Amino acid sequence: MFATLSVSGRRFFAALLLAGCAVVLGQLPAHACSCVTGHTQTQTKQADDVFSGTVTHAKRTRSGGGATMTYDVDVERVYKGGVNTDTVQVTSDRSARTCGLGELPANRRYVFFTKTSGQELTADTCSGTAPAGGLLVHKVEKLLGGGHPPVPPAPQKAVFTRVADAQPMSLPRLAAPGVALVIAGLLGLIVVRRLGRRA
Repeated sequence: MFATLSVSGRRFFAALLLAGCAVVLGQLPAHACSCVTGHTQTQTKQADDVFSGTVTHAKRTRSGGGATMTYDVDVERVYKGGVNTDTVQVTSDRSARTCGLGELPANRRYVFFTKTSGQELTADTCSGTAPAGGLLVHKVEKLLGGGHPPVPPAPQKAVFTRVADAQPMSLPRLAAPGVALVIAGLLGLIVVRRLGRRA
């Protein structure tokens, strides 16, 4: 069909194609996220902390001309790193174009792969952070074990239960076995001395 067009027709058709390409390219983000999502094994090695938890609140903030998101997370299991509190805050870029996590919905469980910068935990889509589906949790536990709670459980206090109708033993009854052993020892000593004198 293109070969049957006149020269002017070809030029018009080419101009139309270029215009269409310009429209499509103009709609693409200027700085799209270019990271390549790696395997879970690589992500666990690169992360400073790996833990699961539920997002309870997400807050948008602006700093340095960019928008970031801060997530309040109730920590459930710690698989790697030094997270030792029930709740933590994780920050990420708000824009998915710059590999940020965006606005994570509340009351949903995630597995976080974070980097530590001072007291701040950061994450992005390249790190591996994702909803805590069964397959992802299985992969993490296969690599890092079953994890542990962020705060160790308090040691259980000993509870003494009194047996019904049990009466405490009196002091003479408690001391009787010891006294009997002492007397038996003295008698044995006397017998040995007497036998020694006869010999």
